[in-house]
Amino acid sequence: MLNQVLWKGKSRWQTVGASIGIFIGLFLLLFALQVYLDVQILTKGVKDDNFLVINKQFEKNYGKPLEFSQEEFNEISQQPFFNQVDAFESNEYKVSLSSQKMGFRTLLFFQSLPEEFLGVDTTLFQWKPGDRIPIVLSSDYLALYNFGFAPSQGLPKFSASTISLVDFKITVMGNGKQESIDGYVCGFTPNVNSILVPKSFMKYSNQKFGEAKEIKLPTQLIASTDNPYSVALEEFLEEKGYEISRGGLIGGELKTTLFMLVFLLVAIGMTIVGLAMLVFILNFQVLIAQASHDIQLLIQLGYKDKQITKTLATNLLQLFGLVVVLVFALLIPIKYIISSLITEQGYHLSFGLHPLVWVVGLLFCSLFVWINLSSIRKNVQNLA
Repeated sequence: MLNQVLWKGKSRWQTVGASIGIFIGLFLLLFALQVYLDVQILTKGVKDDNFLVINKQFEKNYGKPLEFSQEEFNEISQQPFFNQVDAFESNEYKVSLSSQKMGFRTLLFFQSLPEEFLGVDTTLFQWKPGDRIPIVLSSDYLALYNFGFAPSQGLPKFSASTISLVDFKITVMGNGKQESIDGYVCGFTPNVNSILVPKSFMKYSNQKFGEAKEIKLPTQLIASTDNPYSVALEEFLEEKGYEISRGGLIGGELKTTLFMLVFLLVAIGMTIVGLAMLVFILNFQVLIAQASHDIQLLIQLGYKDKQITKTLATNLLQLFGLVVVLVFALLIPIKYIISSLITEQGYHLSFGLHPLVWVVGLLFCSLFVWINLSSIRKNVQNLA
């Protein structure tokens, strides 16, 4: 009965319009926040920062050997901010990869590292003579292939799961010998930008096909540390002319552009939300003002102002609750689809909404409800 009295002869189009505004604004706000957090993860969050790849700065070592001597390796290993230091081992022969089904052939390189530095499941990353060669790729390489190499060469695209089903022929040449071995991609690592094979294969192939007459010194080292942002570590690297190699598919300019677009979405979303919230408040104020005579009559008949406030508040909560449900009903599947597409490129991204998105959504809902309920309560009490 109270609803019929309060809404009698009143148009609800303004309320519907404000609800649509809240829906659009809240969706843009939360979607932009989720995109921002995902970009942060893709650009620096997926890499294990406790593993650092170290090489010599070319500019500071121009004209000098870029390899690390045994003395330099020992010095780096003895630094207190490093837990473990090891060297990249590289192939000392020519190697090519081909696929008859895909119709291409390319030269490439191999490196090997201790398994604990890879940051992936190494169950399949084992080799002995007669086995296929398991290969671990940088996560970035699959994206570069799919978005760069494959389109230009008319080759098919692959996800992280489907590329493991492709058999490659690896041809090793050197020391007057040649051998073809089957190989396959068994995983992806975010920690290093390289093409990695098991150390057992690297040792076997270098001994059999290696053309180096003396032991080659490493040009890259990998180190584990508890604090990759240690001031002492940075000072040591600067003093010695070393640098940390950080590979990322999304470069600085693109990252900045993405963040600008995200902030633009946030600004638009907040503007729409603010205007829609204002319309909500004004709409209920107008509703109360237009029904002031009826409200005063109801109070004289024995209705409490709290009953009238509760009725209006129920209308508000039902309408706003529907808007919030629709926002998340759209946001969750969109996030899942985007994460699926990115995961297929070899990256690791959660399929669910980031906890911060839920927190911001909850805070916004609480603020919205509190402001509107306070306005309704105040306006009804003024008529009591």
